[in-house]
Amino acid sequence: MNAAAKHRLRRVPFVISGLLLTLYVVNMAARIAHIKFGADVWSVGDVGEFLLVLLCMVFFVAGLLVLEAPDSPNDGMNKPTQGGVQ
Repeated sequence: MNAAAKHRLRRVPFVISGLLLTLYVVNMAARIAHIKFGADVWSVGDVGEFLLVLLCMVFFVAGLLVLEAPDSPNDGMNKPTQGGVQ
């Protein structure tokens, strides 16, 4: 697998997190429409909202961990220090 493909795969958790966040925002808009305008729209409910936010956070943190992998080109934490312990 080449470097460009690896770089694209590192974005997948962030894309999933973004999609889940978008679904959460759409659900909130539907609930607001139901409360303010009496619109009869479907929403996921309280437990569904919790699960959406939870999964969004899980995928976001997973994306951060993938970016911090030792073979990551954006890795700033595992670089050798000058004169320090490696």
